Amino acid sequence: MQRGILLSVSLLAGAYLLTGCKMTQAEPQPARLTNMSPTIKAELQQAIIELIGGEPLKLADNAFVNSHQLFIEQAILRDPQGRPIMGRHNQPAILLELQQADNQCLLSHPASGRTVQLSNSSCQQAAAEQ
Repeated sequence: MQRGILLSVSLLAGAYLLTGCKMTQAEPQPARLTNMSPTIKAELQQAIIELIGGEPLKLADNAFVNSHQLFIEQAILRDPQGRPIMGRHNQPAILLELQQADNQCLLSHPASGRTVQLSNSSCQQAAAEQ
């Protein structure tokens, strides 16, 4: 009887461990886009708005293609003659990172901890950057 209970407990514990392993998700890894298109650029712009707000940004055709990071500097307000209105600003650049987890591309804003899944984008794990 005691052997039967021990066997049952062992089987339940094993099943629990296997279930727990399947439920854990892969840790996001730095990634780069495999291609850029107008659809992907529009998706990135929408994801950036979701993460940090504001107006759609002008993105370069190689954004997230050569690096998994994108730094966004805030615009300096200028008067009609093109001079800065308030002089220099000391606002830090905003960092966004492209990541891949479970074969999904994710755009992450590390400062807030927020992430947006990109459904139209194709990415691959980035090689270690020097």
